[in-house]
Amino acid sequence: MRQVVGMPVRYVWLLLLALLWLQGCGQSATLSTQSGQVAAEIRDHYEAGLDHLPLSLQRHYAQRLYRVTGDPAFLPYQQRHAEQLLKSLYRDVQGLSSQPDYVSQREQVMSSRSPLRTERQRQRAALLAAYPGMRFATDLSFRLVQLEYYGLLEHLPAEDVAFVRSWLADAGFDAFLLSEPAIRHYAAQAANQVWFLDQLGVMDLREAFMQRFQEIYPLGGDDALTQAEWHNKLYGMTHIVIAASRYYQHTLPESDFAWITDDFIRQLPLLLNAATEDILAEVGISLALTGQVDHPAVAQIRQALIRAYDANARMIPSPTGSTDFARGEHRNVLAVMLLIWPDHLYPGPQLDPELVRYYVYSEPMTATEIED
Repeated sequence: MRQVVGMPVRYVWLLLLALLWLQGCGQSATLSTQSGQVAAEIRDHYEAGLDHLPLSLQRHYAQRLYRVTGDPAFLPYQQRHAEQLLKSLYRDVQGLSSQPDYVSQREQVMSSRSPLRTERQRQRAALLAAYPGMRFATDLSFRLVQLEYYGLLEHLPAEDVAFVRSWLADAGFDAFLLSEPAIRHYAAQAANQVWFLDQLGVMDLREAFMQRFQEIYPLGGDDALTQAEWHNKLYGMTHIVIAASRYYQHTLPESDFAWITDDFIRQLPLLLNAATEDILAEVGISLALTGQVDHPAVAQIRQALIRAYDANARMIPSPTGSTDFARGEHRNVLAVMLLIWPDHLYPGPQLDPELVRYYVYSEPMTATEIED
C-alpha cells in the first residue's frame, strides 16, 4: 500500500486504467459466454421441432441461421422453399397471361387465409382491401426476390421473367407504398417491398420512401405516437436497414442509414424499457449490419435478451408470457442471430440451377401460399 501511495500520480492513473480495462474484459467475456449459452439452448429447442413448423417458418428460421452460420444443415429447408417458389411462379405466369380475373381469384384465396387475430393484422387487412391487387402483387415480388437470392431467377425463361417484371411495374406500387396508410400500418412490409422492387429492376422508390417515412414519422416526434404507432415506426426503420442488406447477406456502410441507427442509440433507454424483444433484436441487428456490432448499445440489447430468456421454456416468451412455439419463432431466431453475430455473413445460398425443372416439369401446385 505504501508503494501505491508513494507512486507518481501518472502511474496511479495508469494502474487504475489497467484495472478498469481488465474489468471490462471480464464483463465482455461473461456476456459472450452467456450469449453463446442462451443462443445454443434456443437453437436446440427450435431445431428439435423445426420440421413440425409450417414451411414458411421453416424457411424463415433456416434462411436466417444459414446467413449467420453458413451451416449446410439449413440448405434442405431452403431447397424445399425454392421448389415451391418455382411451382407457384409458373402457376402465376400461366394465370396472369391467360385469365383476366386471375388476380382477383388469387386475392380471394389469400384474403381468406390471412390471420385477423391482432389489431395490427386487422389494420393490414383493411389497408390491402383498399388497394385491390396489391396483396397478390406484394406476394409475387417477395417470391421473385427470393428466387433472385437463391441464384435461380437468372435461369428461368427470360420472357417469363420479363413478363412478371412488366406486370409488377404496372401494379401501382408507387401509389400504395408511398401512401400514408401503408407507412402507418404496414411500414416494415412497405420498406421490404421498396427494396425488393429496386433489386428486381422494377422501380426505385428508395429515396422517395425514406423522405415520405420521415414526413410521417419525424425524428423527435415519438411523444405524439401511441405504442402501436411507435412499434410500427421502429419496425419500419429496422426493415429499411435489413432489406438494404438483402436480408442479412452483406453489411452496410455506417453512414448509409445514420439517421436510423443514431436515433436507435439516442433512444436506447426507452427501447430497453418499452420495446418488445422482437424490436430490440431487430434494432441490435440493424446496428450490427451497419458495422456497429461493438457499440455498447448492442451489448446492452444482448443483456436485455438474455434477461428475457426463460430457461424452463428454452425460449424468449412473448411480452404477455406466451411460449407458443410457432408464434415465438420470429422473436427467438432474431435473438439467436444477434447473440451469435458472426465476423462475416453468408450470402445466398446459391442453389443448384437444376431446381429450375420444378418451374415446368412438376405437378401443378396446390393452393398452398408462400408466406412472408
